[in-house]
Amino acid sequence: MSSPLFGVTPPVLGASGATEAGISAGQAGSAAAALPAMVGIVPMVADPASVAFADALLAAGSAYAGAVGEHAVQRSVLGSAQGVMATTFEVTETSRAAAAALGNTL
Repeated sequence: MSSPLFGVTPPVLGASGATEAGISAGQAGSAAAALPAMVGIVPMVADPASVAFADALLAAGSAYAGAVGEHAVQRSVLGSAQGVMATTFEVTETSRAAAAALGNTL
């Protein structure tokens, strides 16, 4: 059998993708659990300063929740892409090995 075209180990790449998916799920779960505390802000009293402070806290909590959500999605997409790459490399190397066994080189 010929040596791999690239130095990729598909099972390791697949495991990395699964790890990213797990991390993404954990981040999304943690963010969802913390969301009520971050956006459930009410002013202490009805004066303008308390209302403005509550609005600022709500804006910061909402921005953080959005950023964490986007990051979790990005990690999930990365994990999925790694899974696809692992399968692609496995199929490619299997095809190359079969071609080499038949006397062809790719």
